[in-house]
Amino acid sequence: MKDICENKHGGKFTSRAAFKRAQPKMSKSRQDVLFAVEMSLDIGLTAKEYAQKNGLQLNTISGRFTELARDGWIMQTDEKRNGCAVWKAID
Repeated sequence: MKDICENKHGGKFTSRAAFKRAQPKMSKSRQDVLFAVEMSLDIGLTAKEYAQKNGLQLNTISGRFTELARDGWIMQTDEKRNGCAVWKAID
């Protein structure tokens, strides 16, 4: 599988190695959410936006955002959009 963070870390060996260690433990849905947050760059992404764009119910995906934040991949910003928290990738 391709390192979904490769563009962000510029292919640094340590970042590639960290991704390879974490990837087998990360579910496909978590990988998809992480990729979407990474691609949102400085704009960020809300769980509601992600759910709507992917035809999912918010309650089926919001936990993936919490899990990624818990594991240090993304963070919730102070910003709100349409009443929802905005998430951004951690550099």
